[in-house]
Amino acid sequence: MGSDACMDQTIKSPYTSRVLKPYIRRDYESRPLKLRLLSEIHAYPHRKDPNWVAEPDAPIDYCYVRPNHIPSVNSMCQDIFWPGIDLSECLQYPDFSVVVLYKKVVIGFGFMVPDVKYNEAYISFLLVHPEWRRAGIATFMIYHLIQTCMGKDVTLHVSASNPAMLLYQKFGFKTEEYILDFYDKYYPVDSKECRHAFFLRLRR
Repeated sequence: MGSDACMDQTIKSPYTSRVLKPYIRRDYESRPLKLRLLSEIHAYPHRKDPNWVAEPDAPIDYCYVRPNHIPSVNSMCQDIFWPGIDLSECLQYPDFSVVVLYKKVVIGFGFMVPDVKYNEAYISFLLVHPEWRRAGIATFMIYHLIQTCMGKDVTLHVSASNPAMLLYQKFGFKTEEYILDFYDKYYPVDSKECRHAFFLRLRR
């Protein structure tokens, strides 16, 4: 992810001219399964040393998107969604983004288009790496993105087979439309992913 020095600097949004802080949140409490596994691996060589004390875990950091995040974000998208995704456009409105890091590794991200229609923002991508799920990361990302567009409706498309549908419903999103073959133009021909989508809206 490049040098640590850049992470402690503010950035200026080209979209709103706001100065954005280095971190949205630093989470020292959550213990995703992957983090617990890494701790066990680190402790194993010292299992017979009663005086050994583990170093504190690094936090899970939530921050605004930066240019050095984009290669990892694109790679994750192409592995889990479909080939050819390039999210460089999100650098135009970093205020409406969240990238989740463990040390220098991207483990999740969420992006929103703030003005897709009048009084409507659209969540374009939201993803947590499978090894880091079930730890509240997606929940915080959705909460953050919703807060960035207070007063606007928030919409998104979600695959009909995606269990995240339940999470969106907890935030108050309601189904407006069921779209057949929505993902047909994105997924490869041999993909086994569900091609149908729900269109959801959170009304403000």
